[in-house]
Amino acid sequence: MTRFKDGPAKGQTLMLKRAARFLRVTYLKGKWDGLDQLEDTPLPGESVYVYEIVGRPGHAFIDDENCRGLYPIAEYFFVKEQPALETLFDNEEFDGWCRKRAKLKPRKDI
Repeated sequence: MTRFKDGPAKGQTLMLKRAARFLRVTYLKGKWDGLDQLEDTPLPGESVYVYEIVGRPGHAFIDDENCRGLYPIAEYFFVKEQPALETLFDNEEFDGWCRKRAKLKPRKDI
């Protein structure tokens, strides 16, 4: 269960399979989604926002009729310095942005 503490997705909870350091979150027609898989890309027309994980994620195994598997338990905060729109929609450019930002701002909370 991934939770968003501030920014546009404040209060949202998503069931994602991966807890990346930087996560693109999309919004379209009342629906939020997290692009947690490496091959995920935003759809045309989606609004895209970048969040950064806080702390070390936990995990929970869920087994019910709608959902089964191991899910991370993570909290994210909105990144105030969002990348350019072109970067948000291109997986390679977004990966480069994440790597550069991680070097500029090493994690101290894990």
